[in-house]
Amino acid sequence: MSRSEKMCYEIEYTKAAEKFFRDHEQVREQYEAAIRELLAGIHPESVDLKKIKGKKNDYYRIRLGAYRVVYAVINGRIVVIMTLLAGPRGDVYKKMSKIE
Repeated sequence: MSRSEKMCYEIEYTKAAEKFFRDHEQVREQYEAAIRELLAGIHPESVDLKKIKGKKNDYYRIRLGAYRVVYAVINGRIVVIMTLLAGPRGDVYKKMSKIE
């Protein structure tokens, strides 16, 4: 994709992620800014991103201070980023076992 092309994307949230972000709007803003940086390729090294090991699906997490946001990317012309979980570090990894 050339730099002149804009990548369209959507961010979808599960109920659990939406509930967390209702009370943590600043974390939502940081998360969405990090996704924009990754997709634009501006400063992807500034985003603390890791692939989560041990899952058959491709899940990733972004670290935003003391919080973690877990998401999956669905590729296509429009990139849909499904935000699965968000919360404090310990809580998010405990809840990961419930995600298929």
